Amino acid sequence: MSTTTILDYWEPGDEPTMVLRYFYLDSEAQLAALQLRQVGIPSFITSSNAQTMLPTGQGWIGLHIRERDFEQAVIALKEVDMWHNEDETLSPDQNWRWVLWALAIILVLFFAKVFLGQDPPF
Repeated sequence: MSTTTILDYWEPGDEPTMVLRYFYLDSEAQLAALQLRQVGIPSFITSSNAQTMLPTGQGWIGLHIRERDFEQAVIALKEVDMWHNEDETLSPDQNWRWVLWALAIILVLFFAKVFLGQDPPF
């Protein structure tokens, strides 16, 4: 592991990787990566720049680890109270439903304003 960066690197073809958890905040993902690094688990974070520039609240910041480190990583995050069961948190797929509902409501309000808010043309 590198001593100059919190992110670790391994060759993509070496071992299969998985997303350990999605985060809403980059700082929270960085803290989780630091905790994993302290127990010797390499990890990397994806989508932190996109989520920081366009904060949609979707929880797209992914913390990736090797599949073989999953159990040890869960234990490490539970020690610092950063692990939540899937039942307690919404996955990014579930969050899309709220975005679609919000867009539908906005469109209905927009069309109602356009069609009902104008005076008759005669």
